[in-house]
Formats: sequence, C-alpha cells, structure tokens
Amino acid sequence: MTQKRILSLLVSAALLCGLLAGCSNTTNSDASHASSSASEPSSVSSESAPSSTAQADTSGLFNKDFDENSLFSVDGTAAAFEPSLGWGPGVSGCSLKSVQAAATLLVWADEANLSARTETAIEDAYTQWYDNLSDSEQEGFAEAWPMIKDDAAALLEDKDAMAGRLEDVGLDAKKLTFSEKDWNALEDVVDPLVPEAKGEY
Repeated sequence: MTQKRILSLLVSAALLCGLLAGCSNTTNSDASHASSSASEPSSVSSESAPSSTAQADTSGLFNKDFDENSLFSVDGTAAAFEPSLGWGPGVSGCSLKSVQAAATLLVWADEANLSARTETAIEDAYTQWYDNLSDSEQEGFAEAWPMIKDDAAALLEDKDAMAGRLEDVGLDAKKLTFSEKDWNALEDVVDPLVPEAKGEY
C-alpha cells in the first residue's frame, strides 16, 4: 500500500510539473505574439506617413529677411533716416542731399518690405527714431521732409531721369530697387506725424 501511494504521488507530481511547464510556454508564446502584434501598427503607420509631412519646406512662406517677429518690428530705421538729417531747404547742396535721402528711404522701405508690415510696427520704428532726435534735428527733418517726398515721387516715376543727381551722391540708378507700395506704406504713416509736413519751403 505504501509503495502504491508513493508511486501515485510521484505520477501526480510529474503530471503537475508537465501542466505547469505547458502553461508557462503558452504564456510566453502569447506574450511574444502580443509584443510582435503591438509593434506592427507603429511600423505600418511610420511607413504610411508621407515624408513631405515631416520635412515640409516653408522657406517660401516669408520674406527671407524677416525674423519671426517681422510683422511687429522694423530694423534699420536710424540708418535709413540718417541722410535726412543735418540739412534743409536753402542749405548748400540740399537738392543732392534730398535725392540721397529719398533714395535711401525708398530702398530701405523695399528691403524691409514695409507694405507687409503693420502700420503700428512702422509707426513704432519711426517714433522711436524721431523721439531720440534733438529739437533742432526734429525741426530740420520737418523742413526737409517735403523735399524728400517730392524726390521719392520723382524717383518712383522715372529714376533714370534722375540718374545724374543719383550719380553725384554716389548712387547707381541701375542698382537701386524699390516699389511704390512699400514707399506708400512708409509715407502714409510718417506724413501725418511730421509737423508741418505740407508746409512751404
């Protein structure tokens, strides 16, 4: 009896071990299958995503000279307005100084693409420059502004006709590029802010 019971216990233990081993293999197999199944969708989705989405070329959306705050800030104002200072009507060489100032502002307005900027950005840039001028510089600019506007209009109409005056101040008419819309964006903002901008000279 005792031997039969021991034998029975050994057989039962062997069967139990076999069952446990089978369950373990099944679990590992299922886990492996689940793992491979989970990795498949990511592989498929990465292959189906168009490469152009990840490497979209946005270089043509904005002017190359713009920074990320370009609509709200304008650079180079002081340098652009510098030739407009230190002279006025009746001063020796004022006609040449006027065309130089007009050409400089026209080119700057074009390079800064002012027609694409907000009026507030242009006004802020101008007033920041103007407010830093001395009283005499502000008065001088107000007197010179009508001459500068006249020469800007003449340059826009026919810059080749003014090639001689441009050459006298070291500028080449053929190399100057500007546009009426960019100048208008500047003039429309500055004109009302200049004291007596429409005064006689």
